[in-house]
Formats: sequence, C-alpha cells, structure tokens
Amino acid sequence: MATPRELGPLSHLSAEAIGQPGQRRFCLKALSEQGESAVLWLEKEQLVALGDAIETVLENEGYTYERPPLDDAPADPPFPLSAGTEMQVAQLSMGVNRERQSIVLIGADAPEPESVTEALSMALDYRRGYELRQQIREVVAAGRPPCPLCGAPIDPTGHICPKSNGHHPH
Repeated sequence: MATPRELGPLSHLSAEAIGQPGQRRFCLKALSEQGESAVLWLEKEQLVALGDAIETVLENEGYTYERPPLDDAPADPPFPLSAGTEMQVAQLSMGVNRERQSIVLIGADAPEPESVTEALSMALDYRRGYELRQQIREVVAAGRPPCPLCGAPIDPTGHICPKSNGHHPH
C-alpha cells in the first residue's frame, strides 16, 4: 500500500446509500477539520464490516456513548459539491489510537495497470465512530428485506429461495 495522504481528524463522517434498493451504491463522506473533503465508495459488505469492526473496537475500549444535549448538537457542515478526493475503495484498514481515543481509517484504491495506489488516512473520535456505526445500520437496513430462510435479499419481483429448493417463491 502506498503512503496514505493524511486527511487528519474529521469534523464530519457519514455513510450514505445512493440509488434504489438492489441497485444502490454505498459511500462514506468525510470532511476534515481543515475543510478538506473526500468521498470513499464502498461495497455494501465493506460498509457492514466497517460497522462491525467499529462496534468491536468500542466494546474492547469500554466506550460508553453519551448523547450530547440536543441544543448542543452541532449541525452537519455543508459538504462541497465536488469532493477533494474521490475513490473506489479496494482495501480498507482500521487502527486505534488509544492516546487520542480515536479510530484511524485508511482507504486505498485498486490501481490501474502501471499506476500508483492512492491511499487516504483519516481519524475520528470514539463518539463519531459510535454515531457512524448506528448510521451504517440504518443505511444497510433501508435496502431489500432479507429472506427469513436463506438470508438473501428479496427482490420486489420475488425471490426463489434455495432453502426451499426453489419451489416456493417469497
């Protein structure tokens, strides 16, 4: 992996899904404290794994979330129309900085032949990590409902379930 470009501590990080269920694209939108922005495009499975990893880190660190009073909650900052950095993430790594009580994310793209891997590093505090975890759950749950038998997503047109030998559409 290439040496990552530092985005630094984040003032905002959110997970989003764009498109109709079954055809959605997933991304993380990041805004640094210095005003730099980035959009990291992920696969749904990568987003789910990130949420699970954040949850594990926060449990291991003994973090307890305390919601700020509603009148003290900062408004989401305006996100620039075009991101400073935009990449399709092929590899996502995560670390913990216990001293600063923050989670460090490093995303790297899949290089084209004869090009250099681009990587981006960013840090978010535990509170922001907890809030991102909750948001990831909501974004993923807003998709197609899972089949109660096999767990595969059910299309609006129906679902042939392999657990029922394909004989009972759901």
